[in-house]
Amino acid sequence: MKKAKKLTAEELAAKHQVAVNTFVREVWGEIPRELEVKLKSLKAWGFDLIAGLREGEPAVFVASQEAGHLPGDVYEERGERFEVKEVLDRLPKGAKLVVRVSNEERRGVARLYYRAANGEETELFALPAAELLLAFFKKRGWGKLLEAFHSSGLTTEFIQSRGSGGKAWSFKALPPKMRRALREGADTIKKRAGVGRFTLVYFGKNKDGDDRYVVTWLLPTIKLLDVSLAEHVEGLLAALD
Repeated sequence: MKKAKKLTAEELAAKHQVAVNTFVREVWGEIPRELEVKLKSLKAWGFDLIAGLREGEPAVFVASQEAGHLPGDVYEERGERFEVKEVLDRLPKGAKLVVRVSNEERRGVARLYYRAANGEETELFALPAAELLLAFFKKRGWGKLLEAFHSSGLTTEFIQSRGSGGKAWSFKALPPKMRRALREGADTIKKRAGVGRFTLVYFGKNKDGDDRYVVTWLLPTIKLLDVSLAEHVEGLLAALD
């Protein structure tokens, strides 16, 4: 096994200086894994909810909006035959859509269920959480979330950095914009996400007057499937530039 390179005293001192000036806002408890969502959320992810026949039996299922299915359409997918009776624009009375996120085979998986008024559940899809989130962000045009996306499990991590590193600024020296980012990060976790982590390290401006920094977010994946939270974080990332 190759021996790890030993840090010099200068490198260790630089790492220590950045570490003590990386500011953290976090709240932890149970990470939410289930969320009831509205039909508009499903449409925001790029899916239609359809009532029709699946292998000749009455069923509710989903299809990509890009497919553009209309009443009367018959198609095959993954070896099954589907017939479209109605593209739903509202949920039947008493019905609900429930999304659950779990870690399966080394990655986050999102499963969506249709819960009928009698409580019976039908799985509508199972997708890697990363795939669903990235498609969602792309459809909504959220470039900052797409750029900063790093990984998804029960939580999703975003990393946004600008410019090169250097000497990290102390909290007292932070400009108002960076202090505001810390406040908004804390508020987002407490009031919107419930649990999560936000970090910021600031290295001052470059010769062109642009801020140099590294920001990370760790947020519940299931909460990011809600339009309002994802849109809010997109705005916070954009405000840093």
